[in-house]
Amino acid sequence: MAGLSGTAVAGEDQPRREVFSGVETTNNYTGVYAGGGYAFGEGLYGSGWRVRAVGAVGRYSYDGTLFESGSYVPTEFSGDVSFLSVQAGYQIRRGPLVVKAFAGIEAVDQQISPYDPGNSVQGTALGLRIALETWADLTGRWFLSADASFGTAFQEYWELTRIGYRLGPVLSAGLEGGVLGNREYNAGRGGGFVRAHFKTFEATVSGGFTGDYLLDEPSGYLALSLYRAF
Repeated sequence: MAGLSGTAVAGEDQPRREVFSGVETTNNYTGVYAGGGYAFGEGLYGSGWRVRAVGAVGRYSYDGTLFESGSYVPTEFSGDVSFLSVQAGYQIRRGPLVVKAFAGIEAVDQQISPYDPGNSVQGTALGLRIALETWADLTGRWFLSADASFGTAFQEYWELTRIGYRLGPVLSAGLEGGVLGNREYNAGRGGGFVRAHFKTFEATVSGGFTGDYLLDEPSGYLALSLYRAF
């Protein structure tokens, strides 16, 4: 997440700590996440090393089949997922451009009931997680962000690009689009967002349409994210 990095000036008396949280829901998935970080060097808005940790839990469902008594029986599967990652990274700030790169370890647990023999994304796995986050102020009003991550535990990936316009000193709005998935499914999403930005606090609401777990029909999605620096 880019946080407040695109709207503060490096070199000021900057905060070094950050906390963030959020919730997202679709027609068959709901998840929450929370995390925090610490910046060395010039602080959160300048160049330098940083560390962070993030955890998440979620629940989802999808329709499939199980082979029972010589035939395939329609079955609804329910899944619970939990995630934890600890990462170290470096931020580079050059004028209106901010680039962050992170790498670390991840632990992912996927439990599906009843057991689905056709789904390889089950059980507990450890892996490497990498992330790249960018922010660019195109003009005094327009900005562009692009964030992406990849984890080797279940080959999960996520990418989100936003282009936004500052309506004033507090509110901004724009469009977003991205992709997400793992080795069992691939999905895309597109929608819009509204952000309220204060000195050290930020709240973003976004929504639109997305693909879903092992389903062909699209779903709506709604997300809320909160960020605070101190």
